Amino acid sequence: MNIAILGLTATSYGSLTYLKNLLPHLAQWDRCNRYEVFLPAANAGVLDVRQPNFRIHPRRWAAKSGTLRVLWEQLVLPWILRAHRADAVYTTHNMAILLSPAPSIILIQNVEPFFARQFPNALHLRARLWLLRMMTGISLRRSRRIIAISEWEKEFLVERFHLPPDKIIVTYPGVTEGFRPPTPGSAASLREHLGLEPPYILSVTRLAGYGNLLNLAKAYVSLVKAGKVTMPLVIPGGVWDSQYIGRVKKLLTAEGCADRVEFLGYVPHQHMPLLFGHATCFVFPSLLEACGTVLIEALACGTPILCCRRRPMTDICGDAAVWFDGEDPSDIADRMFEVLSNPSLQEALSRRALARATQFSWQQGAEKVYRVFEQLALAPRAASRGAETIPPERRT
Repeated sequence: MNIAILGLTATSYGSLTYLKNLLPHLAQWDRCNRYEVFLPAANAGVLDVRQPNFRIHPRRWAAKSGTLRVLWEQLVLPWILRAHRADAVYTTHNMAILLSPAPSIILIQNVEPFFARQFPNALHLRARLWLLRMMTGISLRRSRRIIAISEWEKEFLVERFHLPPDKIIVTYPGVTEGFRPPTPGSAASLREHLGLEPPYILSVTRLAGYGNLLNLAKAYVSLVKAGKVTMPLVIPGGVWDSQYIGRVKKLLTAEGCADRVEFLGYVPHQHMPLLFGHATCFVFPSLLEACGTVLIEALACGTPILCCRRRPMTDICGDAAVWFDGEDPSDIADRMFEVLSNPSLQEALSRRALARATQFSWQQGAEKVYRVFEQLALAPRAASRGAETIPPERRT
């Protein structure tokens, strides 16, 4: 069976992390099927899969523009799939290849398009999310199988699109190698690579409306002005919505706290364990997530977690987090002070986090994806056997 895996959005963080972890574990399960993996040229070399049945196809231009990439995927890729005689195509970014000659399987990593009207977004982002919502809706109906990354996401898709539950398979992300509690002396690496010195509060969230950074900033300002917090708030990540982050920075400046919040910009994924491991606590204010992979990473590092009380975050963290109402800055502030002022609670949260992290495995996720491919391979055989049992005079 020839399987095409499309990951041209794997440029950083979520999509790239998924494929970097999935493919090596998938290779452990499958040495027979042939895999043609399409990736951005810049990141094709980071995937450590050397089995002869896996072949990487770097694409140098397709990932530079969202519009060009979609056009290439929808109009050019079908011809490439025919040339490779693909029996299935797995896309890891919501959209199926609508003209694909082979059955499609899609991974839904982004549910933001279905909730875009609930959060502030710049005009160009609203147009982009509208297009993604339309394409994802079509793809969900056209695809043979759907991979969801949380039980909540599956329930949402079944209810919203009236999909049969057995069409959707849930595979939570696992713990990426290297995400573990800090080792002695690793604070020096933190200083060297990121210029940071503990203690600090960490927040890793989408720098856009649904990431809810404005309410976190309001909570942090109230703690600083009350004299309850002196350590800085550290926020890594590239800006998704500059208008929204402009509002956040304007608030911090007006309240005299701009110098207490450090926006680090893009941080290479290999440095993220340092950030998590040395944080006094990790605050996750996001109001919307398909899964919340950063929570799994924080759990694995043993970081005390405070989190918005919404699914799927509650499913992931269980008792390993302190919960707050993400739409109430005063509640966020109260819960932050509760953790920051209580070292015993921090230690308890850290122990629970490490125990909780053991429930998430890339190996199990890769096995489920492999089983989906195997089911697709068996389906034509079953249909062929069924046809053979029909008398020739009744075949039409």
